[in-house]
Amino acid sequence: MGEKSDASKNEMKGLAWSMSFSILVVVGWLVFLVLWLFFYAKNYAWERNIAVFLLSVLLLAAALGIPWTYWAFKKQNTAEKEMWKLRGFRWRVWVSIIVIVSVIIFLIYWFWMIAEPYSIYQNLAIFIVAFFIVGGLLTAMWLPWGMMHNPKPHCDEQLKSK
Repeated sequence: MGEKSDASKNEMKGLAWSMSFSILVVVGWLVFLVLWLFFYAKNYAWERNIAVFLLSVLLLAAALGIPWTYWAFKKQNTAEKEMWKLRGFRWRVWVSIIVIVSVIIFLIYWFWMIAEPYSIYQNLAIFIVAFFIVGGLLTAMWLPWGMMHNPKPHCDEQLKSK
């Protein structure tokens, strides 16, 4: 019994650390955002302010994503570990991450360097089209894999056992 409570304490300690870190990062991001908006944003065109906001979101996602991903990998159950061994899953996850980060970097570059001579509607069109392209790429990549590895039979077995 003591061994189980020690494992539970370690798990809660890791979770508590991740939650505390997340709260600090989000509060720090909000402080940055407020300071930027009230003291620095007026010195830049709205397009560059969008670029700064997107860069801050990218850094926020990295700061939160890395520790939570590490924690999730440590807490995987057997089925989740087996998922990583399925053919095509691992590279699709990595390509998805790279594509999403790439579109955000492209949008940061667009809004910082290129967007100024265009209207707000044209810039909004670039923003929307970029995410349509990413959505189409990710759908085309994941749909065949999802159709080959249909989780429905597993769900049906679980429902029958209840």
